[in-house]
Formats: sequence, C-alpha cells, structure tokens
Amino acid sequence: MCMFTMVQAFTKTGILRSLSQSLYQSFGVNLLVIALGMLAGIGAASSLLANIPVVAASILMVKGYFVTAELVPEGALGATFTAWPISTLPVFMAMMFGATLGGNVTLIGASANVVTAGICAAHGKPLSFAAFLRYGVPLTLCQLAVSALYVLVLFYALGR
Repeated sequence: MCMFTMVQAFTKTGILRSLSQSLYQSFGVNLLVIALGMLAGIGAASSLLANIPVVAASILMVKGYFVTAELVPEGALGATFTAWPISTLPVFMAMMFGATLGGNVTLIGASANVVTAGICAAHGKPLSFAAFLRYGVPLTLCQLAVSALYVLVLFYALGR
C-alpha cells in the first residue's frame, strides 16, 4: 500500500512528468532505446521492489513520454485511452518482461521466492539471500537477454 501511495505522490508532485520529459530530451523518439532501457531499469527495480507498483509508476512515466514525444494525444494520460500506436508495443512488452523477470534476481524480488525460502527453511534447508543471488543473477540476466532479443525482433517486425 505504501508503494501505491508513493506512486501517487510521484504523480502529484510532477516527478513522473519530469522523468518523462527527461527521457524525451535524452533519447528523442528512439523507441528501441526506450524499450531496452525500460527492460533493464524495470528489471533492476523489480529485483528489490514489488513489481506491480513499479509497473504502475512506469506506465505513467511512459505514457507521459509518449505524450511529450507527440506519439499519442494528451488524452492518452487518461485511464480509458486505447488507441495506442503499434510502434509503442515493444516498449510495453519490455516493461512487462522487466517487471516479471526482474523479481527472479533476489530472494525478496517476488513473493514466490519468499514462500519458497520459507518452505526450504521449514524443511531444514534455509536459503540465504547470497545463495539465492548466486543463481538468481545469472538466470535473470539470461532471461532478460532473451527478452531483449524478443523486443528487438518485435521492434523490427513492426517496421520500427
């Protein structure tokens, strides 16, 4: 609940809008770079934070970026907008992959990891944070690399 409150605070204070404008100023309308950046950034954030609030904040930031880049009208910031250009799909896919797979890095990155650690401990085989990292980091890096390839293929298949 605190994370959702923080997302609202970021929205109300204009932090997300500033980040959206910074994305545009830094990368222009290079959606491939934005998509790969979202994949890495959201993957990293989701390794330590709950992925749903991270995605909620990221969606608002990306929507703001699309409006700033004039890829969609101002109405896209509303909840009912559905006329997303097909060129934005790789960015949203990258966000999804980053949020879903980023939680595999750490023991606290996903609730399933915490539950699994509890089951291991209950059976006399405690799982430490460091031991989880030893497997989580390389596995997640491989998963994110495959996801990046998918996003690249999607980006070029849609005709950029």
